[in-house]
Amino acid sequence: MSRLFVLGLFTVVLVTLSEAHRYKGAEYKQTKIVEGHVDVVPASQEEADGYEECKDFLNDPSYNENYVEGDQDANAANGFHHLLNRHIPRPLADICESYECLDAEEVDSPGCGFATKILPSAYWMVADIDLSRELGVREAYKRIYRVRSGHSNDQALKMSFVLPVMKKYYLDENSQVVRAEIGMLIPAAYQSNPPASTYDEVRIEKWDEMKVYVRAYGGYRDDAEYEQQFDLLKLALAKQNIKPYPHMRVVVGYTYLRYGRQRLEAMLVDNDSIKA
Repeated sequence: MSRLFVLGLFTVVLVTLSEAHRYKGAEYKQTKIVEGHVDVVPASQEEADGYEECKDFLNDPSYNENYVEGDQDANAANGFHHLLNRHIPRPLADICESYECLDAEEVDSPGCGFATKILPSAYWMVADIDLSRELGVREAYKRIYRVRSGHSNDQALKMSFVLPVMKKYYLDENSQVVRAEIGMLIPAAYQSNPPASTYDEVRIEKWDEMKVYVRAYGGYRDDAEYEQQFDLLKLALAKQNIKPYPHMRVVVGYTYLRYGRQRLEAMLVDNDSIKA
């Protein structure tokens, strides 16, 4: 087989993989290598999200403060269209084939635009985020890694990576962030006897069961559109007369930053799940 032929075949495969990852309307192309061939599997936005999107965000003044009656172009131009036609996230089922995931219970949602889940009570490794530092999140993550890797826990356990990673932001009466923390779940195998942290800057906490509401996003953490998913989530909940706890929002990460197809979730906690 000539080198030219091999090079040409390699180029075709690269082009095919590139094309398979392009967005196309409400579908994406997910590629898998099956017996040496590229298997392209389409998935809808709804399948990837795990819930039904609201079809009336654009043309309902309850959702859209810039709504112009009868003017589809104006409604599409006011900024909501790119939030609804967002990057399609990586499906949870796909992620949890490769990693251990939190065993959250999905329950029926009373409306569109969000999923409703029950997060079980469980032990987490938790570190505070220094909001004054540009790399505060990364530094907090590294502190947790010391405990997860076995260097700084009393059982010298090297624990596997469990998804998702959660960042809780606590808000004041003006919805300004006053403090934040990052949590990584202890694997199920050690939940009955979790190791203690021997590192002062990481604590082992048992988080209570919580009812939560989430919207999924397939872009990146620093996208302005991702931050606005919290606004859409609150609007969708308001449509169902649901008032989440106003002093916390949770950034939920399932994928490595800037690595492959992303999955982030904007999460708000049910008010009744927060103990006084």
